[in-house]
Amino acid sequence: MRIFYGWIIAGTILATWGISIGPRQSFSIFLLPFVGEFGASRSATAAAFSIHMASYALGGWLLGIIMDRVGPRRIIAWSTGTWALVLVLCSRLQSVWQLYVVYGVLGGAATGGLSYVANNTILSRWFVRYRGLASGIAQAGVPLGTAVYGPLAQLGIASLGWRTTHVVFGLFVAVTALPLVLLVLRDDPKEMGLLPDGATAPALRGGGSDLRAPHIQDFTGPGLPRGYWPIFAANILRGLTMYAILVHQVAFLVDVGFTRMTAASYFSAGFFLAVPGGLAAGAISDRIGRTRTYAGIAALYVIGYLSLLLVRSPSQVVLLSISVLAAGLATGGASPVLAAFLTDRLQGPRLGFLLGLQNIGFGVGATLGPYLAGLAFDWLGSYTIAFILMALSMVVSSLIISGTARRRPATGT
Repeated sequence: MRIFYGWIIAGTILATWGISIGPRQSFSIFLLPFVGEFGASRSATAAAFSIHMASYALGGWLLGIIMDRVGPRRIIAWSTGTWALVLVLCSRLQSVWQLYVVYGVLGGAATGGLSYVANNTILSRWFVRYRGLASGIAQAGVPLGTAVYGPLAQLGIASLGWRTTHVVFGLFVAVTALPLVLLVLRDDPKEMGLLPDGATAPALRGGGSDLRAPHIQDFTGPGLPRGYWPIFAANILRGLTMYAILVHQVAFLVDVGFTRMTAASYFSAGFFLAVPGGLAAGAISDRIGRTRTYAGIAALYVIGYLSLLLVRSPSQVVLLSISVLAAGLATGGASPVLAAFLTDRLQGPRLGFLLGLQNIGFGVGATLGPYLAGLAFDWLGSYTIAFILMALSMVVSSLIISGTARRRPATGT
């Protein structure tokens, strides 16, 4: 083939990930309609997303264990079909507790198998030298899907209602993403007689001792790699930072005077910027190292959060633009860089288990972030304290990753 099939894999994951996960990422657009429909507080309604992320994290880990036996492609296919069904069922919700069960528990378990763990396992098998870039391409599907679904969700709510919008989203996932998974994805390049990165000789599995070249030491020990739990804590902090702003950004902008459509437009603009942000961050991390790139992403998050807090009226377009630019680029880069960092260190027969357990850490942060930010608003009438703490969380996450990276990954604890 003139084009290495691994790049087709990465592009397919971009498309299917964006199509499937976009409806989840647009929860911020549905937050205020849910509050109005069910008559619950923001914190109680945002808790549905927190439950979703908790179920996502636990489900991803359990499915990761199964994936080590049956392969990631089957897990992704099953999860995609289940998620499409959950979206359709969301149109029948009548109360907050039903939102918790259907969207939170069932939806979270489904998305746990169609995204982070399974997709990054496939990519780690197809790529070594260009793992950061491939991860950036594939995970660009998340912000791209968010950017597209954001305005579509707002238009759908305004013209069709939030119930019919969920039906449309579910059917679209079923007829587009699921066939791509079944027809195009392959678990391993060996299935097609290929080697990672399109190499012609099996001399690829070298690698330096620092993060400028991937660690290719398979971890086969019975325990966990040294430094595993500090990285777990860093993932919690990353989840706090990423999902607090995801769920509450639109509500914040509406509070300071923006119309819902305008707020949704800025929300989508940030995620359009996340697409080149992820591509650039992944490629940069292949050259200068994962930890340096991740530190730059943390700095962008600080700028994004603080600039947003300074916006007090719709006239402050410059400050809001700085926030959208910084947070958008950071959102695009955070996941692919840390995913490449983890798969560099955790290669081996238990990769699904190890990635899935790490994903629980991220899920804990993504669970707590939206709920704590909503709780802070309910108590204080402001997002100020919550947003400052979320920005600092990413800085601490970066410091942990930098410290852990100096340790040898293949030694058990």
